[in-house]
Amino acid sequence: MGRSIVLLGMMLAFTRAFSSLKPCPGNFQRRLLVHYATKDELKMENIYMEWTLEDDRILHNNRHLSSVRLASMLGRGMHGVESRMKKITNVDSTAYRRLFGGEDTENIDADENTSNKLTPVKEVLRRIQWDPTLPASSFSVIHYDRVEDTLCETPFEAENDSISGKERKFVFALPEHRIEAVKYLDRIVWNKELRLDAVFGSMNGKGETIDQVVENYEEWKRDKEEKEERNRLRQTEVLKEMRSILEETRVTTLKEMSSNLIHSEWDSEAVKDYVKRVLALYFDAEKGKEDSESTIASALDEEKEDDIDVIYFLNLFSDLVALLPDERLRGEVLLEVELVINRNQKTGANSSAKTSQPSALPELNEDEIEEKFVKGSGNGGQKVNKTSNRVILVHNPTGLRVECQDTRSLQQNRKIARKRLRLKLDAFINGDASRAGQKATKAVTKKAKNKARSKRRQRQKNQNQSDEESSN
Repeated sequence: MGRSIVLLGMMLAFTRAFSSLKPCPGNFQRRLLVHYATKDELKMENIYMEWTLEDDRILHNNRHLSSVRLASMLGRGMHGVESRMKKITNVDSTAYRRLFGGEDTENIDADENTSNKLTPVKEVLRRIQWDPTLPASSFSVIHYDRVEDTLCETPFEAENDSISGKERKFVFALPEHRIEAVKYLDRIVWNKELRLDAVFGSMNGKGETIDQVVENYEEWKRDKEEKEERNRLRQTEVLKEMRSILEETRVTTLKEMSSNLIHSEWDSEAVKDYVKRVLALYFDAEKGKEDSESTIASALDEEKEDDIDVIYFLNLFSDLVALLPDERLRGEVLLEVELVINRNQKTGANSSAKTSQPSALPELNEDEIEEKFVKGSGNGGQKVNKTSNRVILVHNPTGLRVECQDTRSLQQNRKIARKRLRLKLDAFINGDASRAGQKATKAVTKKAKNKARSKRRQRQKNQNQSDEESSN
């Protein structure tokens, strides 16, 4: 009898504690970050998604992670993640002003009353267990399985039949360090890696509690389904783009390869082989284009510049990889794709360096230089405005003139001014063969290549439209 009274008192205390929590206003919507393989076909729901404010916040809060990890986390291609990161760190961009300015500023950082320490997962599990307003059957735990060496999802109420000890429930018998996340139905409410707690509202939970999550779940689910539907409408464009590169038969082969990888017991070697075979499809398609173009009249020789390079293809392929359902597999494939991109960029840089070695900068003769020190102007305080730290160099034989006031140090400004004079003298002597000339030539070539690529894509789009009109 006494024991029952004690248990009843504990339950009442927990109920009062949870009812006294003050929910904070605001909706919290976050994309699910843990996915699991199913028997469905490879879906294409996240390609070319519009960047929402919540996406920017996730990207900014996890900016210390690699581009591969961020791409896997957000379900996007690496090129898109890198481009967006540049925008939200550029103070002059619209994305930066949206993220840090105006009415949204107060939502970027956690509320002053929100804890800056992540609530331990054991506290989260205990609340789910004892809070009578929470349906325990709707919760599950994502944890690391040491036997299978993968992440597994287990219902909250599952019985413990594999871990030794007195705990009857599996989730409480699990060591805390093996629990990665907690889910309410389809929504992640606690995630260790992302420092997310939408149960008590600590850290990146931004004050939202589990009561609000349960209350607003249907609205969250509806918004998620609407976003998925909008994404499905865009997948036709990507499929057309891939078909324009690989053609229909190779796209079908790519889908089969991806499906086989998803449903197999893959390892790092299998991922490397998968990426190699994808590259083989691309090179096979390019070889077929070259063979067919060799028979075309010389009037169409300009079309050869219109080929899509391997870097562009790999970036497009990373958009497809971001749709793989398994997060670990997604990260592994994106990592391998990044290695291939870096390898190709390095090879391209080496080849260009071999074909066009930049000329050595000419040496300066101090006897031919006239040097002056004048007072600076602008920002920097008295160290700039009251001292003669601005350097002016004039090369007497050529009449070239440079100025430098980049730092408050006179000696540093002298070094920088001399380097600028050497670059200017190099351009004066070598012309297009100088370092500045080669850089300008490279920029012009890149611009022409992008223009040719845009023309090819426009022609393909017009061809597709004409085909659709003829079929109708």
